[in-house]
Amino acid sequence: MRYVFDPQVIHECSLKGLGLPKPEMFDAIADAFEEAYPGRINRTQPWIYSIAGGAMIQMKIYFASTMEYLIIWGTPIGSEGHSGRHAVAFWDTVIDGKMWYYAEGQFEKKVYKPGDRVFVGKGQARAMNFTDGVWAVEYARGPIPLSLPFGLADELFSTLDFATAAQTVGGYMELLGRHWTDAEVQAQTAPLLGPVKRVVGWIPRLAGPVIARLSQPKPPTDEIPDG
Repeated sequence: MRYVFDPQVIHECSLKGLGLPKPEMFDAIADAFEEAYPGRINRTQPWIYSIAGGAMIQMKIYFASTMEYLIIWGTPIGSEGHSGRHAVAFWDTVIDGKMWYYAEGQFEKKVYKPGDRVFVGKGQARAMNFTDGVWAVEYARGPIPLSLPFGLADELFSTLDFATAAQTVGGYMELLGRHWTDAEVQAQTAPLLGPVKRVVGWIPRLAGPVIARLSQPKPPTDEIPDG
């Protein structure tokens, strides 16, 4: 299979933001993505929560297909949980803060700091602790739809955060549809499959934003009402 992204290139792009204040850090990294992969990055997706394996973060999705995704994720206050055991491999680059990981049979934590890379392979799992907060770039490669149940289960059955679940699904649908209808992807698709994929791709491309818009919560406010 021909993949869009190279994990090493994504790591090098991630390093472009080190030391910058947020959100300038994220913009610098996204600029590097666009320079390395012109026309492949979508910057219109909002920041949304992700609650999976007991860990709560927020993320911004820059690319998604059936076999790859690219996000920036993190939390300013820390969290911990289970990475999940997936049919997908994950490459992460820490860009701010620290991550603590350990696997089965490991009796000392591994500490990852800005610039460090983390890899969790297919069928592997890690216990995670983000200490006082962390931000990272994550590239995933493998059958992404098989990981959606893990990504949505806590939101649907634990926190009952249906708005976040709907935003996640809507954003993924839109980016998947954009990928399937992309001219370069069409050129690489088998002649008989290409037209079908293009037509089918317009369904999630149009429906995804509607789902995300309908589930968009009100902007947060810290104001305390009078009564």
